[in-house]
Amino acid sequence: MNNQPQLLTQTTPYPTIFQQFIQQKTENYVDRPLISTTINNFLQNNNHGYFTLIGSPGSGKNSFLANYTIQHPQTVYYTAEVEGKNRADEFLITICTQLIQKIDDQNPTLPDNVTEGSWYLSLLLQKISDNLTAEEKLIVVVDGCDYLDRQSQPRDSNIFYLPRYLPKQVYFLLARRPFLRAKSGLLIETPGETLNLEEYPEQNREDARAYVEHYLAIPGVGANIKSWVAENYQSEAEFCRELVVESGNNFMYLSGVLGEIPPNPPWEGGDRKGDMPASLEEYYHSLWEKMGGEGLSEIELGVLKVLVEQEEAVSVETIERSLCSANAQFIDVDEYDIEEVLETWVEFLHQQEIGGEICYSLYHWSFCNFLRACLSIQ
Repeated sequence: MNNQPQLLTQTTPYPTIFQQFIQQKTENYVDRPLISTTINNFLQNNNHGYFTLIGSPGSGKNSFLANYTIQHPQTVYYTAEVEGKNRADEFLITICTQLIQKIDDQNPTLPDNVTEGSWYLSLLLQKISDNLTAEEKLIVVVDGCDYLDRQSQPRDSNIFYLPRYLPKQVYFLLARRPFLRAKSGLLIETPGETLNLEEYPEQNREDARAYVEHYLAIPGVGANIKSWVAENYQSEAEFCRELVVESGNNFMYLSGVLGEIPPNPPWEGGDRKGDMPASLEEYYHSLWEKMGGEGLSEIELGVLKVLVEQEEAVSVETIERSLCSANAQFIDVDEYDIEEVLETWVEFLHQQEIGGEICYSLYHWSFCNFLRACLSIQ
């Protein structure tokens, strides 16, 4: 960055569990120029504010922010994806502990009521802001916003009690999956900008291609894959091209597939066959649980079955028609009931307009296959 943030202390020690998460998420990382440039422009064009990175599961949000934190060690960092860190009180304690270390290099002492709203967080942000030079910035990274347990704070408060106002030269970089604007859980009166990765398929495709090429170049690991590729493809370029297309620009999918080639490739020559990579299956299981898992209601189960059985995106009307014709128990289901279900799953869906109607599909074909297998067990 041209205007690299500099703070009062040289580095801020992140909790060990965050350090492990950052290390895991930056393994085999490749640059994401679109995201970097957009954030850099936001920081240069605003003297404070919120920047939100939006993307489907596995689109690389975690990895980008983890790498950003490594590249900018003055950054304050938090992720709600780590077990036990999805509560607002944990966020306030952890973030305020990091911030107070920037004011004096002593062991932090937090007030007993630090978790009662954003008052102390705002106080620390203001104190730090008052001592920044014109060239300095305070950047707070908050990853995994969609993992927040909303029961851990009042419903009318901002997610994680994030301040409505920010002092000068203070910025928050957030990452979250797709969400309904009306239910963002964030009311701010300060500059704000969002970058939705789904709106830039060409740039994402180029990043995915760069990721595969980078992986093939890793000493040892890449050589083994290259040997397998030489036996099954005419060229590495063909393998790279087909894998990127099959991935749908999803980095979680790419990582899972490349991590298990060879000897038992789950993806061969564009055919969806073989066993699903263990890492991908574990990840999809966590998504399935968040969708409701085995606790799905009858209507949720019905809507999900329609989504996994349809090869194309479907409208609410089509889902309603399928439910009512498939089973008499759904005879009284209307479009409003279906829309409510789809709204709760918005982070796992792609939406597109077809013939003047908003149509829905699961965000990735391999996740759809996983869910199909789950439903066949029930």
